[in-house]
Amino acid sequence: MSEPDDYIHDVTYPAQFHREMTPAWIDAVARGLGHAMPDIARPFRWCELGCGTGLNSLVAAATHPRAEFVAIDANARHVDQARAAATAAGLRNLRVIHAGFDAWDGPEGEPLEPFDAIVTHGVLSWISRPQRQAFFRFVARFLRPGGIVYAHYMTHPGLSTAAAAQHLARRYGETLAGSSAERARHGLAFLSRLSEAGAGFYAAYPQEKLRLASAARQDRDALAHELLTAGWEPFHVATMMEEFAAAGCTYRGSATPADNIDAVSLPAATRPLLAGIQAPSVAETVRDMARNQSLRRDLYQRGGGPLSPARHMEALGALALAALPGAPSGGQDLHFDTPIGRVSGDRALFGPILDALAQAPRTVAELARLPGFSPHPAMLNQAVQMLLWSACAHPVARALPDPAAAWALNRHLARDGGPGWLVAPALGTALPATAEAMAMARAALESPAAEAPPGMRALRDRWTAFGVLPPRH
Repeated sequence: MSEPDDYIHDVTYPAQFHREMTPAWIDAVARGLGHAMPDIARPFRWCELGCGTGLNSLVAAATHPRAEFVAIDANARHVDQARAAATAAGLRNLRVIHAGFDAWDGPEGEPLEPFDAIVTHGVLSWISRPQRQAFFRFVARFLRPGGIVYAHYMTHPGLSTAAAAQHLARRYGETLAGSSAERARHGLAFLSRLSEAGAGFYAAYPQEKLRLASAARQDRDALAHELLTAGWEPFHVATMMEEFAAAGCTYRGSATPADNIDAVSLPAATRPLLAGIQAPSVAETVRDMARNQSLRRDLYQRGGGPLSPARHMEALGALALAALPGAPSGGQDLHFDTPIGRVSGDRALFGPILDALAQAPRTVAELARLPGFSPHPAMLNQAVQMLLWSACAHPVARALPDPAAAWALNRHLARDGGPGWLVAPALGTALPATAEAMAMARAALESPAAEAPPGMRALRDRWTAFGVLPPRH
């Protein structure tokens, strides 16, 4: 199948993992929002559109062996890498399809059944309008009633001014020879020279100088996709809501838990301005303006609706959590770096939760019954969501799924020895790993009896509990 002519395909996009795309994460956030989502304890069908080299779909498939996964991408190199990793891990529940964006509404020769979830990260802001329309046709055709869509995209007003710089970098790059990575590097250098020469644009928008500095540290292949893509475009949230509504889907909230809590994501003086606004599209636009939002991780649903208060508490109470490596103890001060600055967590609320999770995984219902601890249900819900967002805690399966595929995938991911990600089947996600931790994991996967370096024994024990590594024997 041919590559799309208006998209970067001579360099692969670096593998990146996004926890917000995983079934376990979306399930936990949906419980916090009070909406019924597909039951991930049962077999389900999941599709990623624009999967890149497949890391997110690989992790999801390895941690949910009873579910079926389909990953689609337009870049043949991406597809080859994803298929190689799936083969190395022995994943029989993941199907990787090479299809152009304009074939998303039904890849030729690749019959598909409806899905319980369709996820896409970044792609909507990088493809042309006809290709985006194909995405929405795919959603309208293949999302089951009650199904969920995760859609990450760039948004106004945070990236409104960045569009001008991206446009110039792309046009300048078109005048140059060389690979996309080389042309992107030269385009970024030209923008930097323009800034240093005192261009009025950078004087008027100093945040764009900071964006230039950040881009200079970015992976060059990723930068090529960012700067040279003709379809690059931030969107107003109201526009996306209208597009999804036409595909039969309703906005439910953000997969970024802090964005669902106005108290920690909006400046205090702006919150009263939301009073009386009934239209969700207007309310979300106000929120985007208040926090100068630059990207969104939206959750949309076909059908469904809010749970009753009793069922909401039941769904939230059944959510099991585990403390992640590096989580603070209950006796430590807890601070959250939010869009409105640093927010301190109430030790009386967060302390008992953190102390309990440090001992063992707990359900939210078990946390609510801790001796001497009686938080208001709404406050407990917000505390749980903030601990998820800040990577202090994560949803956990009380029964470990078969870890064989995760161990095989981890051997594949750790083969190069650099920093990266390792699959944690008990959590349904992947955890970041330094180069040293990757080397330790590789040794443990090759020989479970091997000793961990003294400074990494506690980490190995925690990873073993999460199913990242096999038990020592």
